Amino acid sequence: MLKLGEKPMVGHKIRRLRTQLDLTQSDMAAAIGISASYLNLIEHNQRPVTVPLLFKLGQAFDIDLKDFAADDSTRLIADITEMFADPSMSGHSISKRELRDFVTSQPNIVSSILQFYNSYKAMKLDIQNATSTGGDIRQRYQTATVVEDIRLYLQDHGNYFDELENAAEAFTERAKLNRDTLFSDLKDWFKRELKLDIQIVPADVMGNSLRRYDPHRSRVLLSEALRRPQRSFQLLLQAALLVENDLINQLVIEANNDAMSGFLRNTLAGYFAAAVMMPYGDFIGAARALRYDLDLLGRRFGVSFEQVCHRLTTMNRPGDRGITFFFIRTDLAGNISKRLSAGQMQFANHGGTCARWVVHQAFRVPSKIITQIAELEEGEQVFTMARTVSPLWSPPGQPESEFAVALGCHVTHAKDIVHADGLDLGKSSQPVPIGIGCHVCERMDCAQRSQPPLGHQVRFDPYTRKLGLFDLEF
Repeated sequence: MLKLGEKPMVGHKIRRLRTQLDLTQSDMAAAIGISASYLNLIEHNQRPVTVPLLFKLGQAFDIDLKDFAADDSTRLIADITEMFADPSMSGHSISKRELRDFVTSQPNIVSSILQFYNSYKAMKLDIQNATSTGGDIRQRYQTATVVEDIRLYLQDHGNYFDELENAAEAFTERAKLNRDTLFSDLKDWFKRELKLDIQIVPADVMGNSLRRYDPHRSRVLLSEALRRPQRSFQLLLQAALLVENDLINQLVIEANNDAMSGFLRNTLAGYFAAAVMMPYGDFIGAARALRYDLDLLGRRFGVSFEQVCHRLTTMNRPGDRGITFFFIRTDLAGNISKRLSAGQMQFANHGGTCARWVVHQAFRVPSKIITQIAELEEGEQVFTMARTVSPLWSPPGQPESEFAVALGCHVTHAKDIVHADGLDLGKSSQPVPIGIGCHVCERMDCAQRSQPPLGHQVRFDPYTRKLGLFDLEF
């Protein structure tokens, strides 16, 4: 998000738009009332794009101004910084300012370099895995790459898919679904339209499976370990794969990534399921009326806390957008299993998150929402809500899976969120300083640091012991 008074540097987007429209600089400049030489400076990020000029662009060309004005340099800076933190790039001392200047002046080249670097990492892993004796390691790295591709795909789409939203609304009306009787309505629809029986099966029979589609016996089996919201979600996910398959396949084809096609298909089916359980118009209206009370939203729509947080990240319909939220799910060891970046909050591609971030404190107070105002390295402040989520059933004698989720946004939106009431949101507030990850964070005095940052050498002074683990050269 841009700071007050800051103008977006989106010259590369204007150049790409002009190229797509097959216009010369003179043609586009004439359409928006500026000189060709000034447009040339804008395209090379030598001049900012003012608000009046953005409006002229919107009037002259069919573009979404909010998306167009969004500055994607934060994500590029985070990714290129992490690239230079790779051990294979050691020996190159590059400051954050140099990287920031590079991204601002040449964003397309930075994107190309990152694409090349990601290909290099994939090739390196293939070579390493080819020498291993087992196949498990190779499969694990392939899966990790696919998960990252899915995350970037969702982020590039703003985690919003209008086709699936429309399909969910049409399905709800066609299937005559009612929020208060959703599960029974779905059972009736499966029987009526697909001639499939829905059966709740003992957990010891289902084993590790939560849902199983058995077309030969015309039934869908659900584990009794699932809670009611999860049962409805699984039925809707199965319905999406059966009756919205053409739409989902089209989106998968458009993604043009065979490696992630299976995972993406399941992800999009899950999106459809959430859109049925929490219809866009009703949900965004309730969120605003309840001031984003996460607990009450869950109770009103009969869904879990994590489902509410997920759905809030999808409120990006043009003309009816909600607050732009980032989302993350982590376990006790700090491993990230789900993440969706937004605005200035760009998560590192590898490693955990900052130990100072509130999400890690959620495990101390299970089922209680805790909040935090934090400040990133660039000075941007974010408001975060974190809470543990109810674990799935685990067999006796086996440890339960424990997770905490965090949902956050730019601090300017905190006044619209009930969970921020009572917090000092003024200039006198004292936000907690956090970073994206130790290997890309330059807070030298952090006592929580687990590894040195990019471009700084570790000093070893036999006569002095600093508070943190590392004594770093500035």
